[in-house]
Amino acid sequence: MATTTGNNNNNNINTPSKSAWQSQLISPSQRLSSLLLSCRLADLTITFPNTDRQLKVHRLVLAMSSPVFEAMLYGPLAEEGPEVSLAEDPPEAVEWMLEYMYRGQTHMPDITICVHVYQLASKYQMEPLMALCSEYLRGNLTASNLSEMYDTAVLLDDSALLQRCAQVVSHSPTAVLTSPHLGRLTRSALIHLLIQPLHVASEVTIFQAIRNWGQAQGCGTDEMREAILEFLPQIRFLAMTTDEFVEHVMPSGVLNLHEASSILMNIKKVRDVPLPALCSQMREKRLRFDEELLRKVTLATTHNFPKTKKHTRSSNFVHSNQEQILVMNLRTAGIIQVGRLECKALNPTSGSACVTIKDSQGNIIGTTTTDGHQATFNKPVSLGGDVYSLTVAMEGHWPRGELGDFLATEDEVRLTGRVAYTEGRSGSVTLYFWSFN
Repeated sequence: MATTTGNNNNNNINTPSKSAWQSQLISPSQRLSSLLLSCRLADLTITFPNTDRQLKVHRLVLAMSSPVFEAMLYGPLAEEGPEVSLAEDPPEAVEWMLEYMYRGQTHMPDITICVHVYQLASKYQMEPLMALCSEYLRGNLTASNLSEMYDTAVLLDDSALLQRCAQVVSHSPTAVLTSPHLGRLTRSALIHLLIQPLHVASEVTIFQAIRNWGQAQGCGTDEMREAILEFLPQIRFLAMTTDEFVEHVMPSGVLNLHEASSILMNIKKVRDVPLPALCSQMREKRLRFDEELLRKVTLATTHNFPKTKKHTRSSNFVHSNQEQILVMNLRTAGIIQVGRLECKALNPTSGSACVTIKDSQGNIIGTTTTDGHQATFNKPVSLGGDVYSLTVAMEGHWPRGELGDFLATEDEVRLTGRVAYTEGRSGSVTLYFWSFN
């Protein structure tokens, strides 16, 4: 509060001028933001070794935001000088962290900045910021960028982020293992990744991923074995075919002649040949079509057909020798394995409905029968690299409608085509599938 004296001539001594910066700012948040932008009243300079970059800050604001900064700046061993050097902290991440401290910034520019900020938030014990970073990373995690954040998830033991990583690895193991960024992982993070369930079609994918990691560390042929030796027990060499082992493993030079010969004979199931200590005894293939790994995507047209309510509910009586188109021009980016489908239009009056999947040449690649809305195939039907159609043959009423375009996505899986559509009658088609791309 301003004070005054008895002399009227001095009434304005303690009165702020109209140009005072404080009078322009209404809220405390505006004042803090102004302090950061203008460097007014700054009493500390943050420096970074090997760079000319400096940041003018306020001790009190840093201490208010972090118990670590409070101890550094006001504790018994506090830094008393006008400068503090943050030798291990990326300047860009520190700048964003200051925006968070002063201005309440929550918008992350990209994954890389977020990973660095998350590490800083952990280092300086800023738990709300840690939660913000974890949420952002979980929401933006894909198979292609998982390698960028996996290290941080393991290092900080972020259970929620690790769970989301495990889900992505389970759905897209090949994309994760073949990522050009895999070499960024630390040893501990790579071990953590390799012990996850990796549903790959061939063990060669894992072997090549480990070799690529070694090459990313700068290892040549002579240094490769020592660099990746601790990872080799995670490879199921015995699950390889003889051709895979001879073509991909033996020429690599990772195994010596005695080890390679012993493993090869065990692959051929020659008796009484001891395995090298570095070789896993597991022969089981990793690729499994378990129920808990099933994913689903709904194929539903967004086209709005201008029909009357009465017309949309009409239907034709069809016979089992008449095939009805359920889905046509079905295309998928990548390969999926269809386990079953669900559609309300599957409602035979008598007998069963026969559901068939055909390729672009009209060849049947999968067929099953059902007496209800859900049809399950005896074995997974592989779709990818072609155009497919789904047809139904049954005795009963088939909705009279049209075909509408659809675009359906589920994480990295993308399906396009045309689906049978009758507003308020047949609903949509839901595919239950596996994808290990």
